[in-house]
Amino acid sequence: MRSHSICRSLAALLVAAACAAPAPASGEPSPSLSRAEALLAQGDYAEAEKVILGLQGGKERAAALLAKARIELLTGRYDDAAKTAKAAAALGKEARIAAAPLRAQALARRGKMAEAIAAVREVEREDEARRARLVLGELLIESGKRGEARAPLMTIIDDYNDDKITASDAEGLSLVGRAAHLLRSARDANDAFNAAEKVGGKQRIETLLWRAELFLDKYDPGHAGQVVKEALKLAPKDPLCRVAMARVKLESAMDFGGADSEVAQALSVNPNLAEAYFVRAGLALRDMDIDAADAAADRGLKVNPNDLALLSIKAAGRFLADDAAGFEAIKAKVLGLNPEFSRFFQIVGEFAEWEHRYDDIVKMMGEATQVDPNDAKAHATLGLNLIRAGDEKGGVLSLQKAWDKDRFNVRVFNTLNLYEKDIATQYVTVEGQTFRVRYHKQERAILERYVPRMLEEAWGSMVKRYGFTPKVPVSIELYASTENFSVRTSGLPNVGIQGVCFGQTLAALSPAAAEFNWGNVLWHELGHVFAIQLSKNHVPRWFTEGLSEYETIVRRPEWHREEDPALFAALKGGRIPAVDGFNRAFTHVDNIEDVTMAYFAASQIVVFMAGEFGFPKVVSMLPRWAAGKRTQEVVKESLGISAEELDRRFRAWLKPRLERYEKQYVPDLHAPPLDEARKAAARAPKDAKRLVELALALFEDGQRQEGEAVLAEALRVDPKQPDATYLKVRAAFAEKKPDEAARLLSKMIADGHDGYVVRMKLADLAELKKDAARMKANLEAASRLDPTQAEPLQGLYDLARRQKDAAGELSALRRLALLDQHDRRVWRRLLRLLVERGAWEEARKVGEGAIFVDVANPEIHRLYARALARTGRHVSAIYELNSALLAGPKQGDAAEIYGELAKAYAKMKRDDYAKQALEYQKTMKSASPPAPRAMPDY
Repeated sequence: MRSHSICRSLAALLVAAACAAPAPASGEPSPSLSRAEALLAQGDYAEAEKVILGLQGGKERAAALLAKARIELLTGRYDDAAKTAKAAAALGKEARIAAAPLRAQALARRGKMAEAIAAVREVEREDEARRARLVLGELLIESGKRGEARAPLMTIIDDYNDDKITASDAEGLSLVGRAAHLLRSARDANDAFNAAEKVGGKQRIETLLWRAELFLDKYDPGHAGQVVKEALKLAPKDPLCRVAMARVKLESAMDFGGADSEVAQALSVNPNLAEAYFVRAGLALRDMDIDAADAAADRGLKVNPNDLALLSIKAAGRFLADDAAGFEAIKAKVLGLNPEFSRFFQIVGEFAEWEHRYDDIVKMMGEATQVDPNDAKAHATLGLNLIRAGDEKGGVLSLQKAWDKDRFNVRVFNTLNLYEKDIATQYVTVEGQTFRVRYHKQERAILERYVPRMLEEAWGSMVKRYGFTPKVPVSIELYASTENFSVRTSGLPNVGIQGVCFGQTLAALSPAAAEFNWGNVLWHELGHVFAIQLSKNHVPRWFTEGLSEYETIVRRPEWHREEDPALFAALKGGRIPAVDGFNRAFTHVDNIEDVTMAYFAASQIVVFMAGEFGFPKVVSMLPRWAAGKRTQEVVKESLGISAEELDRRFRAWLKPRLERYEKQYVPDLHAPPLDEARKAAARAPKDAKRLVELALALFEDGQRQEGEAVLAEALRVDPKQPDATYLKVRAAFAEKKPDEAARLLSKMIADGHDGYVVRMKLADLAELKKDAARMKANLEAASRLDPTQAEPLQGLYDLARRQKDAAGELSALRRLALLDQHDRRVWRRLLRLLVERGAWEEARKVGEGAIFVDVANPEIHRLYARALARTGRHVSAIYELNSALLAGPKQGDAAEIYGELAKAYAKMKRDDYAKQALEYQKTMKSASPPAPRAMPDY
């Protein structure tokens, strides 16, 4: 799925330009003016303004007024900035040229576009008014006059081509880069920014922010983050730098907490900053908190009632609230202000995607390409979503149009390559009545024996239990490389997931791409098809994820996540939202572990509801969401209780299931955003837990030395603080100080903080000292303290294997297979041991599960076949032996498999097949045998 993107409109970074607006040339600035500039750079805007006030009556009056206007613009006093810039403009030609873009930006920030354009038009023809012409171009684009904007923007490009902007002019080159970006020439923009950075652009905030905007526009949050960090080093309090960092945190890591912290810092400097309210509204919409999103957008619109991006995000709220009339009214207003503003549909579409409204996105992007036929991004988004909807031919055509208009869009490039090269040559699609399945050609033979069979089982089960049949055929796409899958789902090469559902189409990794349980993933994703279609794409994210997790839990016991410790820590730490706002569990996360916990927590809510009220009532919630009802109404009508009561009863149900953790130490090493952690620690300097959180935030920010000092203070305040001591334990391990680690662990136990993690660390120490007895004792203790965790069982298995303890191996593997559903070695070794011991019925059950983990392994099929044969299931045994042949066994193994097939056919009185199998066996023993081929499955 696409990463979170909340790009502002084209005027987004105008204030950055204002911050770098040059003072008129009048010799060297006075010490006072230099001091004011230094204070301004440090972010001490109030003190800088005081110094400037003392200069307004002297010979530097013009420079002082321009500096004052910049501060007023930066801090959100837009009316004052316009007046101050107008006063400066009366003090000579140079001041007039410098003041015009400042005044225009201030007027634009208040929605006075005609006045703003007139302000820069006054100096447009002056040779040195490049910044004014850049601002004019931005304002014309913002007003829906892109064609008219080309002329002023091209004057900047022409000045570069005519050497009026030299190779040593960092400011001029930066203006060239920004102009090229606005002219939709990304490569030229990048080249200009590169040239600017070589001659001092790295010390210019506007250059860095403009460059970050280009990177974000081209799906490169990594490089955007690097340049924004450089900008923050120069101006740590600059509100636009903070908003840029908020965007980076969302694009690169979906860090909602960090983004919200950045926005708060931006608004503390400029309480009227539209970009900050846009981000804040977006954060609320991701949580489906439409009231909060409206409040944030409205706060920004009080300053500028014509802000296109804020109006667009307000329309997104109306769309998600199913307020069609409200949505159309805002759309009409936006397109009335700017008939070319195709970005409106991009903004709404991004939030529609989060809520699974894929068909709506296709319609919106169709409109976007009509509003602005040259918007390459709109064509790209249309293409990607047509493909998601199953229209691959139409999608590729739209992507080709996008590529013709923008050769710098990495998503388009990657996706076209996937379809025109890889899919066209390496994959095959098999049409069926219910499913259309895409396989890699090399995997088709083996996967076609298992994937459709499992999908049909899941389909039949879900159709019966949901009382609903989705639209068919459902497209199932299995990709044999992580890059192919990632590009198919996001356009980027590393999406970091195993499967995704687009309502009518689902894509997943195939067994060739990674070691994982393919059965679990496909069953989970197919569950989304039912939830999304039955709710008409209105199901909340938490519910559809929880429901799909529930589906896998009830299918096979080992398809259950083991996240009890993380759930306990989140519950105790107050990080599990109420049911009505549970989407926050998926958005307000700091790392992948938090996301995993969110899936598990959502599944447990569904487990509780299904057990308490019955599964039919859980299903009855979906059509109510389809009718446009909100979660509060849905819960009340389906379950007969309020959402608040559901939340209370769920937590009461959960508490005894997590009770074992109350009596042991469970780490909660959650790092809040650094700014919030500092404030919390300052409010409670004697609270050791708050100090630990600050230390963690500092570590995460790379400030190791300060973090260590804060951690030491936490232990001084409370020498028994377990998280602080545990962090010291981890540090001792990292620094290879086992004696120090042992001392600290003993102290934790003495302090009453024994627990699973403590015993695992003690087992690690015992292994370092080659003390097998102590290692085993601590692993067993860890497993008793938390039977849901696989790690101690893995350790016990390895230990038993080294000691040639067959019974110990088998005991560990039996328990491990129920916890670790993805590890092929676990299932292979367990199945092998069971077959060796003749535990045929158990081997048969394990073999069934092993197919979902290691379907391409010939040994799995052979072992499973033996168990099937020994339990009287000869037809199934033949099927598995043929699968073993299709999985590509070695020559000697293939000969043995044919021998086993001969025996199986003989059991079934098929002497003809048995004879043929023996002939194949002889062929496989020859010097140059052919590739193994399957025989009839009987």
